[in-house]
Order: sequence, then C-alpha cells, then structure tokens
Amino acid sequence: MRSLSLAARACCSALALSCAAASGAPLPESADVSAWLTRMQQAAQQRSYLGTLAITSAGVVSSSRVSHHVDGRQRYERVETLDGERPKEQIRHNDVVYTLWPRDRLAVHEKLDGVAGFPSLPKSAQRAHESYELRQQGIARVAGRDAQVLLLRPRDQWRFAQRLWADRETGLLLRADVLAAGGEVLESAAFSDVAIDSPRAAQAQVNPRKKLDGYRVLRPPTRQVELDSQGWALARAVPGFELISCVQRPLEGSGASDAPMVLQSVFSDGLTHVSVFVEPYDESRHVPVSTSSGAAHVSMTRHGQWWLTIVGEVPMQTIALFEAALQRKP
Repeated sequence: MRSLSLAARACCSALALSCAAASGAPLPESADVSAWLTRMQQAAQQRSYLGTLAITSAGVVSSSRVSHHVDGRQRYERVETLDGERPKEQIRHNDVVYTLWPRDRLAVHEKLDGVAGFPSLPKSAQRAHESYELRQQGIARVAGRDAQVLLLRPRDQWRFAQRLWADRETGLLLRADVLAAGGEVLESAAFSDVAIDSPRAAQAQVNPRKKLDGYRVLRPPTRQVELDSQGWALARAVPGFELISCVQRPLEGSGASDAPMVLQSVFSDGLTHVSVFVEPYDESRHVPVSTSSGAAHVSMTRHGQWWLTIVGEVPMQTIALFEAALQRKP
C-alpha cells in the first residue's frame, strides 16, 4: 500500500508540474531542486566514475580511492582506504559486497542492506521536500568541475541541514555537507578529484574470487525480517522518518554459528538515516554511552533484557525520540 501511495503522489506531482508548464506558469524552485535530486540518484546508479573521496568529521580527514563501473545492468565498485592504521578495501558486484582487511587476511561477504554511501542518495530522496525546504544557491566548482549548489534546510528541529554540490554536466554528487543550526559544517564528503565516464573505472575493478586467495572469508547469515514479527514496534512515529530496511544478522565480528543475533532497523527521511540495533543485553560488555562525532550521534542503553544502539547523522534529540518510541511488544 505504501508503494502505491508514493506512486500516486509522484503521478499527481508530475501532472501538476506538466499543467504548470503548459500554462506558462513558472515552476517552483523546489521542483527544480527535486529534479536535481533525481539526476543525482540516476548518476550514482548509471555513471562510471573514478576519484579520490575525502571525508572530514570532527577535525579528522579520511580519504578513499573510489571506482564505480556500470556495464548494462551490472554494477561494480571498489573502495580502498588511503589512510589509517588498518587498511580496508570493499569490492562490490551489484548487491554483494566483500569487505577485506589485507593485514588480517580476513574478508566478510554480505549483501547490501539498502543504505548506500556517497555519492548515492537514498532511494526515498524524492520525499525530501516533506522534511526540508529546497533551495538553489548558485554555481561553484568542485574537483575542477562546475557544480550546482543546493541547500536543503530542515522544516523542524529533528534533522540537520544539508548542502549538496551536483555536477552540472552529469548530475553526479560531488560534495555533501551536513550543517548545524548555526550554519557551521559538521561533516563533509567531497571528491578532491574525479573522472566521470572514464574507461579507467572499469580497469580498476578486480575479480573478488582472485582477490580472496589466501583470505579467511566470513559469510554471516543475514535475512530480511519485519520489525513487529521480531517483537518490536515504534509506539509513536518519529516525524519524517520511515522504516526502509529491517534485517537480522549475527553479532559483528563473530563467525560462530551460535553467535547472538542483532536486529538492525534503518529509518530514512529521504536524505539521512537512523539505524537502530537491538541485541541481547550482556552485563560484561555493555556500558551506557551517549556520544557524538561530527554530525553522527550515538546512544547505547539498556532496555530490559535488551541492548539498544541508535546511531545517525541527526541531532541527539532525534536519537532520544527513537529511543523513547521503540517498545517491546507484549
């Protein structure tokens, strides 16, 4: 029913825009920004690119080499960390991802959980206008390319503003900043260099089967589940956020077949995500924590015989809303 509702709203919006265009009336600025969001979504899915990505958060800069190649319906991606003490590499083919730690000769095989990283936008990005005011802010340059600057300002106190830079030629997202209420940058992700539609993106890909020679490969079982079927529910909705994914997986870092299971639910408002993890409470390793780093806020707390971890690039009061709303069903 939800898919039908969203499709109906999309059709109505498209019809309204068509009528406005036919009558000669100017389209609202938000419609132009929505069109850019669509372009960014499509470019991240359909374009090949190769570049260096820098993420700045809490004064710390981390960088990765990213290559993304599209061949018909096949998508390949490789992400290599360029700094830090523990090298890591991710190799992706469609919805299958291998995460490799070369020094440990360890790899983890998983399927994507519906949350895409930069430069992708959430599949529900067209809902952004419900929670954000959409504005254009002129032209700038990122990684040597002309970019359209877009500001998405929250309509309430439950989310941060975001400023996006979209490549004017292809629509690919080149930079994204998360902004505090006062306008200061909490976190930034940006290409320092990027080649779009470059054949080198294909050349940078590797066959994971050959790459994994000599690695110990973990394949933790992951299955899609329903939140309520696992005995949990949100007693009240968190404004603007909808459940987009719910999976059950073994406790991270454990390859044992009898490892405790973790329930992960992902909620999105069209631009950002909040992840809620539920696992059995363990007095020996669980200590309540509430902390933040850059735009990310984290709360870890006990809920009866369960341990809740809630994390997202949202204000701490939004994390608290999720914590208060999540209830164990009788």
